[in-house]
Amino acid sequence: MSLGPFTAALVAYKGLLDYALPEDWFSVSFLRYLFAGICALCIGLGLRLLGQLPATRADTAQLPAPARRTGTRSARRVIDESARGVLGEYREMRHGQAELAGWSQYLNDHHVPPTAVGTSYGLRMVNAFDIRDPRINRRQVLDSLIALQKPGGGWAASTQRDRGRPEITAWVLAAMFRCGLDGTTKTELVRILEAMLDPGEDPLGMDRTSVLSVAISSLSEVAPTSPRLSWLARRLVDGAHTDEGAAAGMAYWGETLHSSARSAAHTARAAIALHRAAGVLSDGEIFDNAARSGVRWLCTADLDLRLTDEQLRRPVGDGTVDALMIGHFTPAWVARALMLTIAPECEERLEAAVSETLDNCKDGAWRWHDGTRPIWMTYQGTAVARDYALRTAAWA
Repeated sequence: MSLGPFTAALVAYKGLLDYALPEDWFSVSFLRYLFAGICALCIGLGLRLLGQLPATRADTAQLPAPARRTGTRSARRVIDESARGVLGEYREMRHGQAELAGWSQYLNDHHVPPTAVGTSYGLRMVNAFDIRDPRINRRQVLDSLIALQKPGGGWAASTQRDRGRPEITAWVLAAMFRCGLDGTTKTELVRILEAMLDPGEDPLGMDRTSVLSVAISSLSEVAPTSPRLSWLARRLVDGAHTDEGAAAGMAYWGETLHSSARSAAHTARAAIALHRAAGVLSDGEIFDNAARSGVRWLCTADLDLRLTDEQLRRPVGDGTVDALMIGHFTPAWVARALMLTIAPECEERLEAAVSETLDNCKDGAWRWHDGTRPIWMTYQGTAVARDYALRTAAWA
């Protein structure tokens, strides 16, 4: 601690008594000494505060953009608030013939029984952030997910029909695998998922970047030797697009493999999936190069980071449709993709994406543009906060 302010206070006190404060100004001598002491104290405190201002400005300038834009919230605080909120949403209830334990898709939706989507994201939160609480019985949660399967195996969203779909099955399977799924059940579920990943079975799904990306990410983790994995990854690489006149080594993806409409969310999801596949496949260099091309595009393109919805409608046999609305937390996906690289030229874009992600956070939860608070959004936002804090220790 500097002695400057203390020394200045003593000098001021002596100077006031000896030169500046005549005795005839005060009716009682004690008041003269008291007034001099108060003035000297104010001078010392003032110098102390002035001395701290440059350091404060320097510390603020060195903080990463997300820390500056979110005030005093640290990554730890964001994660702790999110973990408490998700833990508070865990519930056990009877639904039909099954005793279910888990989460619904939306936070504060207390009267809705646990769903496959909500419970899979709850499991991801529990494992990713080491949430330990005696109320959560992981074995019971896994059993609940098994009970929530559709006829024929696999899972679907609550808005879809009574048939398992690859995008939901892949996501739920990866969450269960991280929670200690037994080998026999895993093998059977992988077989079910592989059967869904066939253009003959699901031509619409096999043309969607989102469906392919989640399937590739899941198989890379759960079943890296699956014969479907390399085929899916090559299909996704073949669906990449490039701009005319753009620098070499840059590519982007749209909502479908045949669409040239630029999408930051789909490009980020494709890059992440291909990066994971590259780590487990023998011909991984092809997929790693494709992932890097997507990240380069995200670094340099004029991105639209708004939240977006994708509607996936599959016709079914009775003339109706099987519908799913996929929400893309665009800045979170972009931030996660940009964190695949350490390229300095991407840092400013990364900070912007992380800040955009955290700006939507209030009390550890994120809101979709319709005002709802989906658990999947909270998981993605919290994952970005954690990964960025690990990368940028000053914000942890």
